[in-house]
Amino acid sequence: MPIGLSEETEDFMKDVVKELNKRKAIQSIDLGALRMLATSYEMYLQSTQIMLKEGPIVMIKYEKAANPAQNIATKNYAQVMKIMTEYGLTVKSRSTISTMKSVEEDNSPLDKFINNSKKKKIGK
Repeated sequence: MPIGLSEETEDFMKDVVKELNKRKAIQSIDLGALRMLATSYEMYLQSTQIMLKEGPIVMIKYEKAANPAQNIATKNYAQVMKIMTEYGLTVKSRSTISTMKSVEEDNSPLDKFINNSKKKKIGK
């Protein structure tokens, strides 16, 4: 994991890795994506904390303007959700992945071959 992560991000990433390990859905090639997830999550947290402290509107050169932290939060939130969805780490993506797996398992080429072989043996 990147150096300098908050305790909250470290705890979140431990939970992510634990969940992916439990589902046997993680390989060494995924480390880059997990690093991006950790970084984006941390940037989202930091920018959100700034907005909660300063508010959504700030003074910039004597004018009220949207807090620049909002842009950072929004971009990193989108990145976090994209990665989490890809790895089945949201409620909706988990249900979609489960549905896809069950459909694929029922209709896999191996299943079709085995079922056709059984039918041919029974018909003899």
